[in-house]
Amino acid sequence: MQFRRSSSAPVAINIAPLVDVVFLLVIFFAVSTTFLETAGLELTLPTSSSTAERAPKEITVEVSKDESVYLEGERVEEGTLATRLQEQLEERDDKLVLLRADEQTPHGTVVRIMDLARAAGATGLTIAARRDGD
Repeated sequence: MQFRRSSSAPVAINIAPLVDVVFLLVIFFAVSTTFLETAGLELTLPTSSSTAERAPKEITVEVSKDESVYLEGERVEEGTLATRLQEQLEERDDKLVLLRADEQTPHGTVVRIMDLARAAGATGLTIAARRDGD
């Protein structure tokens, strides 16, 4: 008795649909990406080789080179900063503060603002810097 041999067709995976799906995902992520443009004071931030992207949930405190203090873009006196920060931090689950100080701001002023933020209840403090070459 003779058995027939089944003809075996070569097995191949068609990757054309996979390429289409990957292309659509790339388009989706490119279109849905948001770019963060920081508005506010014209500060010259110090450079750092180890900067990280900031979370948008942080409260921003800015210090200009003439030692003027701004909370979320509004000028505040250094003496009232702690109470204003405390009010804003109480409304949030994340107690994060972003400190943006001009590179010409005296170090003592930056340290005082950091102490005020901690006294106001901030649990996280990020100091803004620009990447080398930016």
